[in-house]
Amino acid sequence: MAKILLKFKGALIKEYPLDRPSIRIGRRDDNDIRIDNLAVSGHHAKIQKVDDGYILVDLKSTNGTFVNRKKILQARLHHLDEITIGKHTLIFEDETQPRREVEPQQVGETLQEAPSREKHPPTKKTSQVQAARIHFIEPPDHPEVVLEKKLTIIGRREDADIRLKGPFGPKVAAFISRKPSGYAILPEEKVKVKVNGELITHQIDLSDGDVIETGSLKLLFVGPES
Repeated sequence: MAKILLKFKGALIKEYPLDRPSIRIGRRDDNDIRIDNLAVSGHHAKIQKVDDGYILVDLKSTNGTFVNRKKILQARLHHLDEITIGKHTLIFEDETQPRREVEPQQVGETLQEAPSREKHPPTKKTSQVQAARIHFIEPPDHPEVVLEKKLTIIGRREDADIRLKGPFGPKVAAFISRKPSGYAILPEEKVKVKVNGELITHQIDLSDGDVIETGSLKLLFVGPES
């Protein structure tokens, strides 16, 4: 099982198994990994299980989240990645994940990893699914969002791809992941997300014509085949 080793100045403090779909990290008592340090935000970051891997997401922390000394907004984790939060180090261990061959993108980039520097980029696989789209039912007259990223964020945070309005909505409501075989949606823990009127609590695949509802948003998933 994947796990996090929490360290301070090289000394191991505790091991945390990643035995839940979402693991929160921060200074407050309601976090799964609590770090009692003023350099750490109340809800600083989270580790999200997505398909067969894990995504680290910064929760708009004051001092930032770093992977291998690079500041990130979100990054796919690889075996033995070193996460820095405040003055603490968290080592991600999962031998089923490959070691990182390239560094994560710096903050502000949209991809999880830096692109290859090969002179001749590899030919695009024909099996890769074409980009789907999100059409806004409510609020109307909002531009469609093309789902080109590996991970699309729905929420109130400023860097969310699909923004929730209002001061009380969740910073992250759900993730839409793009896979070679299609798209899937994963709700954030304790956030109400409906697909075709049914409340979902775990990751499900999306099909053309599915209606997604969360907060004030009502969205139509338009599959790549449409």
